[in-house]
Amino acid sequence: MSRPTYPRHFCGAELNIVNVARDYHNRGIAITTINSDSGSRALDRLLGHVAHGAVHDSAERGPDAPKCHPETRVAVQKDIMGWIEHGERDDAPKRILWLSGPAGSGKTAIAGTIADECYKRGLLAASFFFSAFSGSMDRRLSKSLISTLVYSLTRHKSIVGLKEEVLSAVEDDPIIFERHLDQQLDTLILKPLRNVSGRSERRYWPAVIIVDGLDECQGSSESDIGPGGPLPALESRAQKEILVALLRACADTTFPFRIIVVSRPEPVIRHFFSTSACPTLNMFLDDKYDPDSDIRLFLGAMFNDLRPSGQFIYAATVICFLDNPRLGSPQQLLTRLLEWRRLNDSRPFAPLDLLYDRILRTSPDPLLAVKWIHVVKGPRPRDLPLYSKYLLESYPEEAVHVLGTLQSLVSPVDENGEPGFHVYHKSLYDFLDDPQRSSDLHVNEESFHHFARDRYYQTLQDRGPQSQAADHSTDPPPLGLFHLFCFHMAQYVDPYCKYTSGDVEWWLHHFGPALTIPMMFSSIHKLLCKWYCCLPACGVWRKGILRHCSKHGWRVPTRKEALHDRFNKIPFYGQEMYPLQPPEVESAKRAFSNCT
Repeated sequence: MSRPTYPRHFCGAELNIVNVARDYHNRGIAITTINSDSGSRALDRLLGHVAHGAVHDSAERGPDAPKCHPETRVAVQKDIMGWIEHGERDDAPKRILWLSGPAGSGKTAIAGTIADECYKRGLLAASFFFSAFSGSMDRRLSKSLISTLVYSLTRHKSIVGLKEEVLSAVEDDPIIFERHLDQQLDTLILKPLRNVSGRSERRYWPAVIIVDGLDECQGSSESDIGPGGPLPALESRAQKEILVALLRACADTTFPFRIIVVSRPEPVIRHFFSTSACPTLNMFLDDKYDPDSDIRLFLGAMFNDLRPSGQFIYAATVICFLDNPRLGSPQQLLTRLLEWRRLNDSRPFAPLDLLYDRILRTSPDPLLAVKWIHVVKGPRPRDLPLYSKYLLESYPEEAVHVLGTLQSLVSPVDENGEPGFHVYHKSLYDFLDDPQRSSDLHVNEESFHHFARDRYYQTLQDRGPQSQAADHSTDPPPLGLFHLFCFHMAQYVDPYCKYTSGDVEWWLHHFGPALTIPMMFSSIHKLLCKWYCCLPACGVWRKGILRHCSKHGWRVPTRKEALHDRFNKIPFYGQEMYPLQPPEVESAKRAFSNCT
């Protein structure tokens, strides 16, 4: 921050403070001093209640925090800066500016840009950027607001004596940070400002305080945010408490700063400003500021940077990614894409690999999402496009949770526009199948089969889709689902799971095509059984299948065939060749023999 030059007698007043814990008067000016030990303790207390990640240039927000792209949002920035620098000259000066607009309209980017500009000009007094998605809890709560603003104010050398006054107040009342915001405001800001009034010239003081994302303040303390998330009533109460404190500050003649509040037009905030006695300048980001031109300019510049990838699928995936409202506004997503590209290297598919990697990691469970994508790869019948969803979901709407952010890679509808899943491009599987490219997102064959076996086992246990069982749905699944499930289950029987005769009977009741039974009879035995000992799962399935087949007129293996199968497992290549055959095959074979 640029440091202005002050008259000598003001600088001298700050330098000639006696280091004792008392008040004294110098030429009619009351000066509060504290000794070094108590001052250090007070400063430590203050720092312990500061939300360090909430200030505009914090490491937590980072260099890639939302900012306006050059030459965009020029009109609104000009209006805001004009109000900051010359608003006092208005016929009816307004101390508070409320910048609002719908989600994704660029409010935080504008606030960040204004904060940077004010900082460069020495106009920024303090800032606080709330964030409901921040990893640090103190950016989601109101309790750190006043202490963070106070800390920033004490760093301005132009406000002579303020730091000493604030630390003295903290020393006098060490639990001030646990009091409500109005009391904190009075003790830590308004009274100290009154005490330093006249020690330095206000024209050298900074001018504006910025509070961004007020609608993302979720409560007053951690207890307001329960396991299920913030409660709307507590959110509204905390937001209103902040507005009341800010309004009181602006109504005090010793408070020289203007305040910019940035938020969505949520009901509690909108109602507060519409009924406030304090004159407020309202700025809403609508068509008045010609956003289309700014968006066109921004996209043109950004896509210029993306163009060198040389892969059409890259461009197509980017467009789909930008069109996912679950992830944010297109401008925010495009900025994120450009940030990813800066991490690029020289490998042939590096840009595409990095894009796939970053998009997959937007899922709350990336590895589970990859396993789902592998299941989706399998054949899907035209008359049952939702088969994968029925099989995969362990609770209602799990698909939205796992794949909702991946709609640029996996469509929620199939190629015919029917509900289901459809992976847009084979290159995604090329990426996932190569561990050198997909790294820790690679799922090997053993891990995938373990996952698939578990899903088939759970579906069998629930006698149908697990999500319907969890939802207590009374709508019966389509019959084709059971036929298809039983057909594929022959590939995914888990030999280590404990099956019961009831599981086998349910499966036999829904098995569908006749060839499903000999397929299962062969596959369950050939997996891990030894000639001298079969796994328990094999015994349960084979005994149940043989009972069913004997009862319904099937040809069952002879003792010789069964002995052969034990020592040299007989593969299932077709109904005519396998020793377990349905009645219609036997009848056809006899009819053929009689004809010849």
